[in-house]
Amino acid sequence: MIKAAIFDLDGTLLDSNGMWRTLGERYILSLGKTPANDLYERLRELSLESSARLVKSEYCLSFSENEIIEQVMEICAEFYRSEVMPKNGARELLEQLSERNIEMKILTSSYAELAEAALKRLGLIDFFDEICGGADKSTPNVFLSVSEAPHETLVFEDALYAVKTAKAAGFVTCAVYDAFEKKQEELQKNADFYRMNVGEYVGDIDEILGFAEKK
Repeated sequence: MIKAAIFDLDGTLLDSNGMWRTLGERYILSLGKTPANDLYERLRELSLESSARLVKSEYCLSFSENEIIEQVMEICAEFYRSEVMPKNGARELLEQLSERNIEMKILTSSYAELAEAALKRLGLIDFFDEICGGADKSTPNVFLSVSEAPHETLVFEDALYAVKTAKAAGFVTCAVYDAFEKKQEELQKNADFYRMNVGEYVGDIDEILGFAEKK
């Protein structure tokens, strides 16, 4: 019997992955400079520290690397505080789960403070019992630290690696399409359920709960 649900934030509940893709560009534009066309591709696999080092050098910035990181994170925080919107149908899905007394938690690689700020503004914060930020979802332990009963817990995710990890730990996985994840076919094959938008699960909750009981 399903008693809990773990939700990813970016790309699953919130339409926020695009911001991460354009964060470097937003920062350079905020300085009145023109970002290079390939800036995202060059920054995407770098740490914050390495990214700060690169833009400081290439754009001849007088700020220290720590100051650059602080400025970038403020742009990010402002996006969560005032711009980010929920995915279509997110509220309706949360309402359905709440009506069934299913405990819900957020597990995100983003900062918990950003998640909390966004969910408060959008009026979604009260659906969740806990917000776990800074999560490394490459290990099953991070999911098990949120729920010790995987067969009684749904996991909603848009990232292939996170779905694989959660499923390996025994959770019932509900995948959600987001353009940020390029391996959609593989994502669909690995998840127990797959929908093009989180809102599409609204009409399927009873089917999913029934599937979980038979698993």
